[in-house]
Amino acid sequence: MPQSLSKILLHIIFSTKNREDFIRPEIENELYAYMASICNEYGCHAHKIGGVENHVHIACNLSRTLTVSKLLEYVKKSSSKQEKKLN
Repeated sequence: MPQSLSKILLHIIFSTKNREDFIRPEIENELYAYMASICNEYGCHAHKIGGVENHVHIACNLSRTLTVSKLLEYVKKSSSKQEKKLN
């Protein structure tokens, strides 16, 4: 049976709106864990997530069934809502 295999590693960097300092040190661990769970939910294993007050770095695999733009849409939309809950 034929198979399609791929292993694409991504290093994604995105900033907060207007590069404002929204990611406070006291919420960053919970926020990054939440982002990792979103990546994993869509089959994109998150190897490492970190950043500073105004931007985030994500190192993850890209699922064979998902585009980079869709992954970013899901992560950014859900993490923005989560950040507002935490602040």
